[in-house]
Amino acid sequence: MKKAWLASAVVIASVASPLAALAADLPPEAPARAPIALYNWTGCYVGGHVGGAFSDDTTTNQLEVSTSRNSSGFVGGGQIGCDYQFVPGWVLGVEGRAAWTSLKASNAGSVRNLVTGVILPSQFTVSNDFLASATARLGYSFVDRWLFYVKGGAAWTNEKADDAFTTVRGIAVDPSTSSTRTGWTIGTGAEWAFAPNWSATLAYDYYDFGSKGLSLTDPNATVTIFSFKDTIHTLTAGVNYRF
Repeated sequence: MKKAWLASAVVIASVASPLAALAADLPPEAPARAPIALYNWTGCYVGGHVGGAFSDDTTTNQLEVSTSRNSSGFVGGGQIGCDYQFVPGWVLGVEGRAAWTSLKASNAGSVRNLVTGVILPSQFTVSNDFLASATARLGYSFVDRWLFYVKGGAAWTNEKADDAFTTVRGIAVDPSTSSTRTGWTIGTGAEWAFAPNWSATLAYDYYDFGSKGLSLTDPNATVTIFSFKDTIHTLTAGVNYRF
């Protein structure tokens, strides 16, 4: 029995020695990699945007005739905001935007003298040269470094309108008005964090400034617009610096 145990020990030792030598020659095992940290949207940002703007307006004049007009133009400005990622994937934020637009629409119209009843041809023009908003937004990031969101809030635009015509006495007049209108906005968009402190955005926004009456004045004439409804759509691309 002792001889059998001694023989087994010799065989085990003869096999173990080469395996031990082979194990010593193997490279050390690489340490386990730390998990990659997902992008965190918490923080504030400032940036700019450019794109297209489209307006859809309806005017009801003194003749109680409604006229619809569409126009398109350029929009460009800046934004500032802050986000807070309150649970994995969900982001709540606020944003303020201000932009210049080149929206301008013009169409043939007519005016009526309320005293004599005389109807004269005119050229009605409306433009929006300023667009701003203050919104809250809710987003969800289901792909790392991508945020998809909806937003809504208050909006403002600077609106100018005039209605040029020539009186029966041959006097050219151009009564006009300019005012800042308040309305509301809703929108949706996506944001991509392409670098540690930089993100790119693509956004669609709808602005509604309701209906209101306008009084256009000139030293020689006054024109009353019974109702003017103003809505604007924008599609913009931008970039943010996040800090």
